[in-house]
Amino acid sequence: MIEPASFALATLIVLCAFFIFGVSGFGSSIVAVPLLVQMYPLKVVVPMMVIIDICASLYIGRKSSSDANIQELKWLFPFSLLGMMLGIFLLIQAPSEPLLLILGIFAAINGVRVLIQRNVEFQDPISKWWAVPFGFFGGAFTALFATGGPVYVSYLGLRINNPKVLRATMAFAIFMLAFLRLTLMLVTGLILSWQVIGLAGCLLPVAFLGIWTGTHVHTKLSNTSMRIAYGSILVFAGSMLLVRQIT
Repeated sequence: MIEPASFALATLIVLCAFFIFGVSGFGSSIVAVPLLVQMYPLKVVVPMMVIIDICASLYIGRKSSSDANIQELKWLFPFSLLGMMLGIFLLIQAPSEPLLLILGIFAAINGVRVLIQRNVEFQDPISKWWAVPFGFFGGAFTALFATGGPVYVSYLGLRINNPKVLRATMAFAIFMLAFLRLTLMLVTGLILSWQVIGLAGCLLPVAFLGIWTGTHVHTKLSNTSMRIAYGSILVFAGSMLLVRQIT
């Protein structure tokens, strides 16, 4: 049964998370999951975000798929699949407490990184062989917490200079990764839950409202302003999760 107070807060979280997704093409899960797991179990939140991410990525992707750099993703996905297999295993077998602690640390550190590098200019692209560790760890975090986006954008942001192409590439990557997660979670049965499906169905309209709003304002925000907002939310979400797990 969905509690009204928890659902109202979840609605606000999803609205903010998918506003960021509408602006940047990624970031919904890393913002939403650390906060949502304080109200719902991790094994409910992650499959639910898979469903919403697929629908959200289809909405963004159909408008900007022609701008995506598919060649970059071809290097990432094989290693991502290996990481996702490990992540699914840990999600099923490992206790949630240490995993949530790792998620809190990951979110907070990534937020600090974004804030520190908010004014960093693009330099020469890094080697494509960095796709091996970025793809593997991105896949593991994606399967565990649905939060691999920051790992992928850390790599793609050092390979792609055009913000429009980067946004389109990330949106396409999120869709493909969500589809892979959906397949793995169907095989393992993680997503075959009425609580997961029902919560996703209730929150989908809110997610689309956030995406629609973010899509209409993303051209008006500077990269620096968006990095400050995104980094601040990550630090807040990660810190809140760490405080909850420690106390």
